[in-house]
Amino acid sequence: MTVPSSAALRMRRSRDRRRQGDVIVSLDVAPKVTADLVELGWLPAHDCDKDALSHALIGLIERAIRARVTPSTGSEEGKVCFFCEIKRSTIDTLVELRWLRADERDDLAAIVSAFRQFARRSLDVARNGGGVQ
Repeated sequence: MTVPSSAALRMRRSRDRRRQGDVIVSLDVAPKVTADLVELGWLPAHDCDKDALSHALIGLIERAIRARVTPSTGSEEGKVCFFCEIKRSTIDTLVELRWLRADERDDLAAIVSAFRQFARRSLDVARNGGGVQ
């Protein structure tokens, strides 16, 4: 039995990936991106190898997909967009304070709406010196 050549093995792996729906992409990653990934905790160090970088980027992409992150349609003057992880205990507190109905505690849109309203009201109260109007 003959041993397949390295080119044949690469082609076999390529066909397997294609059958599974996997895709290989080539990326140019600037030092700033690598530094940001380190700062955010996605990479262990600035002098990482390609394998560590690819795992970090895949992890970041998978997390963004699970969180249903969508592209920004542009920034409005004076507004900043950001990602916020809301814990179950925060959702329970929103229900207890009646900012969110109990039957909506698993409804993402309702949670976001209630949290925005709560944050807006909290900021209003803070701006007015803590007094309730």
